[in-house]
Parts: sequence; C-alpha cells; structure tokens
Amino acid sequence: MLPNPVEADTAAEEDGGLVGELVQKKATESIPDEGLLIEVGQWYWIKENDEKGEWFGCVAKVGSNFVEMHGVPEGSHGSNRWTRIHFDEFSKVCRRETNPETVIQGNIEVFRGIVREKLSEIRAITARLGITSHLKVEHNAPGEDSSRALSVLSGTDNVKEYKKALIKAKEKDLPALFKEMGEANENLVHWMSAQAIPMKALAEGMEGVVGEIKDRIFNVTLYAGLTEEVVQITKGEAATVAEKLHILQRLLYMDEECLLDYKHGGMEFKNLKAFDKWLAKKENQDRILPFPRALVAFRVRRDAKNRDWDGSLRQIKFLLDAEESDKLTFLYIRNGERLYRMNCDLQFGELIFPGRDELDLNEPMMAKMFCSKVNEIITKRHYDDLVREKEEGKRKRKEWEKANPKKNWMSNPFMDHSFTSLSDYEPFNPTSVFYDEIKDEIGNRVKQYNRIALIVQGLYDRSEVLHPHPPVRLWDSDGFSSAVELVYDGSKILHYGPEPDWETYRNACNASITEGSITVGQELFWTEKEAEKESRRMDNDWRFKGEYRPKHFTPYGNPGPGYLAKVERWIGKSRKAVFQWTRKRLQYPRYATMGDTISCMLAVPEARLLNVSAYKPGDFKQFFWDPRTRAKYLKWAPTLLAAEEYHAGNLKVGPEDSA
Repeated sequence: MLPNPVEADTAAEEDGGLVGELVQKKATESIPDEGLLIEVGQWYWIKENDEKGEWFGCVAKVGSNFVEMHGVPEGSHGSNRWTRIHFDEFSKVCRRETNPETVIQGNIEVFRGIVREKLSEIRAITARLGITSHLKVEHNAPGEDSSRALSVLSGTDNVKEYKKALIKAKEKDLPALFKEMGEANENLVHWMSAQAIPMKALAEGMEGVVGEIKDRIFNVTLYAGLTEEVVQITKGEAATVAEKLHILQRLLYMDEECLLDYKHGGMEFKNLKAFDKWLAKKENQDRILPFPRALVAFRVRRDAKNRDWDGSLRQIKFLLDAEESDKLTFLYIRNGERLYRMNCDLQFGELIFPGRDELDLNEPMMAKMFCSKVNEIITKRHYDDLVREKEEGKRKRKEWEKANPKKNWMSNPFMDHSFTSLSDYEPFNPTSVFYDEIKDEIGNRVKQYNRIALIVQGLYDRSEVLHPHPPVRLWDSDGFSSAVELVYDGSKILHYGPEPDWETYRNACNASITEGSITVGQELFWTEKEAEKESRRMDNDWRFKGEYRPKHFTPYGNPGPGYLAKVERWIGKSRKAVFQWTRKRLQYPRYATMGDTISCMLAVPEARLLNVSAYKPGDFKQFFWDPRTRAKYLKWAPTLLAAEEYHAGNLKVGPEDSA
C-alpha cells in the first residue's frame, strides 16, 4: 500500500495534529497487469501513435499508477523523448526489449558507418577536383597543393565545366554531405548517451530519500533551537492553566499594522524594538492578540522598501542585507500579561494553516499542471464553475459577433483575455498520470502547515513561554483539541459591496478644493522636483560622475510648502493648486544680510493631492480593514493618516510639521 499522501511529520505515529483530520483518507494504488514486473532501467519499444511507429525508451520512473519513459531523441535536433503511460495502457503500447545493448550498439554502428560513408564521399569529390584536405595528419611538401591544382587545371579540356563543378561542389554537393554527416554524428552521440539513461534514472530516484533527510534535519533544528530564539517583551501574570492557545490563521505585516515611520515608506527590520513597544500597548495587543493565550505570525514587510542607492559598492551589501532582513518572520506569543517574540526560520504563506475546506480530500480536486509541476490546486466545484464561465463567455462572444458583423473583433466586450487553459487541469485521482505529483504537492503543503504544530509543541516542551500548562500531545487529535484552538481569521471572510477604490475616493474629496483648502501631497511633489534640479546640478559637476541621483531632495534652508498646507490660489481650468512660503537667503558675500528671506511658489496638479478639508475622521478604515485593499494600503497611508491626525489636532498646517 502507498504511504499516506498527507502524512503529518510529527514525533509520534498516531494520526492527529494541526491537520489530523486530513490523514484518514488513504490513497488507492493502481497496479499493472498481473505478472508484469516493471523496474527502472528496463527498455521497451513504445507505440503511442500508429503513424509514427515504435520508439525505444527506458523506464526512468515507476509511480503509483504510471510508468515514465525516457528515450533517445528523434532526429539530429530532436529533444529528449519523454512520456508517461498509465498502468492500464502499458501492456497495450509497450513491448519489452530483452537485449537493449544489442539495439544500442547496433544503432551506434549504423550511424558510425554513415559518418564514414559521407566522409569518403567528401574525400572523393575533393580528390576529383584536385583539392587536398588540410585535416590530414601527414604534411604536403611546400608548394605541393599549388602544383597539384595546376596539374589538374592543365589536364582539363573544358575549364568552364571545371569551374562549374567547383561551384557545384562548394554550394551544393559538399554542404549537403556535411549536413548529412553532421546529422549522423548527432544521432551517433544520442545513441552513445543512451547507455547513461538508466544510471541517471536510478540517481534521480534517490533524491526523494535525500529530501526526507533534509526535512527531518530541518524539523529537528526547528524543534531543538526554540529556547535560544525567544525574547520576552513584557512581564506580568500568566494565563490560567485552563486557557487554550489560540493560533491565528492570517500572516500579518508589521509595516501595515503599526505604520511606524509611514512618512518614509514604513518600518523596516531596524525598527523591530519600536514595533515590540507598540504591540505591547494594551489597545494594540488586545486587537491583534485578543485571547489570553494567543500566537500570531508577523513578517516585517509585504513589499520591498524603496531605498536610495548612492552608487557605491559598499552600500549594495547594506541594501541587500536590509531587504533580506525585512523578509524575516517572527511569532508573537501572548500568555496572559506576558508577551514574547520568537525569531522563526520558517517561511509562511498568507495563511499559516489551511482553511477548513482547502485540503479536504473528501471533495474531488483538480490540479493545474505546468511542465509536470503543480501550479494550482482547486476543487472540482470551482473547476466546473470555470468551465461554465468559459462556455458562457464563448456564447456571448458569438452572439455579439453575429449582432455586430462589421465591427472589429477586438472591440468585442466579451473577449477572453485570460491565458488560463482548462485543458491544463488534471483530476486528483489515479486516472491521472500526474497523480503522484499532485499527492506530493498536497503532502508538502500539509507538511508546511504541520510545522507550526511542531513549533508549538517545542514551546510547550522546551520553554517557559506557555507555562503553566498540563502535558500537551499535539500529534494526538484529542491532545491537540484540548490545548489549541485554531482561529480562522484569514479565510471565509465575506465582503459586501464593491472593493474600496482609492482614486474614486480622492477625486470625490478633491472636487471641493478651493482657495483656503488644506491639502496633503504637495511636499512629496516638491521634493521630487527639487531632486530633479539637484540631479541636473550633479550632471554638470565633474565631481559627481557616479550613478547615484536622489529621488527626493530638500535644499538647505528651504522648508518647502509643508506636509500640510493651505491652498493660496486654485486654478480651476488646469486643476492645479498654488502654494506659497518663504525660505532663507543663502549667505554669500554678494547677498543681503542674515535673516533675509525669499518668497517661493509651487503649482501642484490635483492628482498629487488629497483635500484634507473634505476628509471625514475614520475614512481611512474602509481601506485598512478591507482585506482586498490591505496589500495596497501602505501606499495611501501617509496621505490618509495625515488627514486623520489633522482632524484629531495632532498635526498643524505649515512647514514646521514637514517630513
């Protein structure tokens, strides 16, 4: 019997654990016809198509319901032959070759003979025309080639015919022979390499064992190294013994939750202690870890932070290290009044454990394949919906074309612009020759999900983080349910109405911009324009020949229009807002005395602004709370929170609050 396709990798043999309910379904093994023993390294004649005849292939892999065959490439430029044959079809299309060495050596000799034959023909033509090959080992005497050519020429009655023969040899006969000889040489190489196919197949068959060893080493390392990676953030009373540990499903991002340093692109790894301090506040801890015992996974950032590069090689390493650090994952554990942070080498997806229906093997599934690898796994119900959508779209396209015969087909509103081919999907059952790959992919996903159970078991066994607690056995279903509660906060979320649209919201606010309106966005626009000026100055200065040019720049002594500023004049025709402020005059001998100021003016397009005066407190929440816009929220956070803080009285208008 095959091993369980979703066997949990735990320290005990009992079924259970984080996805223990999934391990009850056993795979059914299909077997070939009785009496047929198939082994890696055997050779067969394969007849998949009556028109093409048989081809010679070696058994490279024997799966649970298929045999994978690798063969000698067809033709000189053909790619390696490859096919999978279901056990049900194997005896119908495959004929065993009991003496493969004879076949291989026979083909080697055939193509070796062709190479010799073509080489002889080439030599015959060149000899007839008085041409000596320069590839001969023996050397001709000086002038011998010229003498021979001269003697051939003098003995030729028709010089013009001789010239034609030379041209024909050059442009037709010799190229054709060289091509045939080259193809024979390539086929010769293919057949000589055929002897290595069984060896390669046997070597690849051992990779699975190595992978299992790597997984076990990783799990032992993960379990054994927990105590060194835990940092206590706050102290206090622990939760009672009866409290379960609530594991939250959704992976969170520090920069999106706390918005530290949001004016400058959000927090990064170096702000980790500041984030600890922020999370330790009661209102934040109660929102993110709302249970007396709770665990949540955090990554520093969702997207890479834009950082200026000064053009030096030294800074490249700093930028790369900073970017890698921003991808680190941390587990935050609450135990009553105590808060802990644990560094985690394990990389999670958007969910740290699956939804209730994601890996339900009692429901038929379909897998999208690409190059024999699993791209996506969906339920059969979802696949059937896709089929219906495709058919409905096809019907509507035809109706539109019939009603609009003279219009360009590109203007058809029902055109299918997706590149998804439903023929790429395979059923997850033994009828598919990719059954093993799909089974392994599901097993790998479960293995990844179950590693959170391994971490938690290690916390219970090897640290004081979750004390006090009774003995915990997470590999047992009853033990798991008595100690842990899964919180499905990342799946089955209902969203009513359309997704919040940032541009629609901003346009609605900006429709009421007028003189005296308070706006945000002008300072960012101004620093970009100043960066362009500074870059041009650096271009014209021989001392600045490096690649670095600033994206944002604030000149010395110039405060800019202000993070929040009042519109001095509104140009309705061009939809631009004009801002005014003063800056210090730089002190050079020819300028006025210290304290002299210069008036500055800036016109900013409406599309770069948000009308803070039209913002209503709490408007940011529609973008922050909706999971559909959460990934994009950080781009809008500086603008929205500036408006929120202004209405709360925490930000003033003017350059003194500039970023």
